[in-house]
Amino acid sequence: MGSFFVRQLASYAAVHRDPRNKLTHFIGIPTIVFSLLLVLALWHIPAGGMVITGALLVGALAVLGWMALDLGVGLAMAIVMAVLWLAAEGLAAALGPAGTWIASGALFVGGWILQFLGHHYEGRRPALLDNLFQAFIGPMFLVAEAMVVLGWRRDLQAAMTHTAVTPR
Repeated sequence: MGSFFVRQLASYAAVHRDPRNKLTHFIGIPTIVFSLLLVLALWHIPAGGMVITGALLVGALAVLGWMALDLGVGLAMAIVMAVLWLAAEGLAAALGPAGTWIASGALFVGGWILQFLGHHYEGRRPALLDNLFQAFIGPMFLVAEAMVVLGWRRDLQAAMTHTAVTPR
């Protein structure tokens, strides 16, 4: 398993085998990412003659990091992040600051509840408790998993395929 990304992906996949855990992550991870973009949409940063938001800045930096790890998965992540960013900007504008903080907090907590529920089914602790970088790999894992299922990234399949675990 050559690249750093493939090794990190394999490490993440090793504790995400149970289908119920994967399902909770396919809902929980985007919810957490969206909650963060939502609250970051409140942060307005003067840039030249315009204003950008923290959601755009942090989202763009994350996409650049994902693209550095794997260009194909990173480009797919860029599309996903663009949709989440646009939705976060729109919702933050509609809710106002107080409503945005409340919605962001509820989504963040709900997303983490789903994560820990999934790991209850898995019977293993979350990968990020052993390696905080795995929080950055989690969103990529979802996109890579979808790409493998669609037959677009068979080169990642071996890193993501493991024998079944005994669910709780």
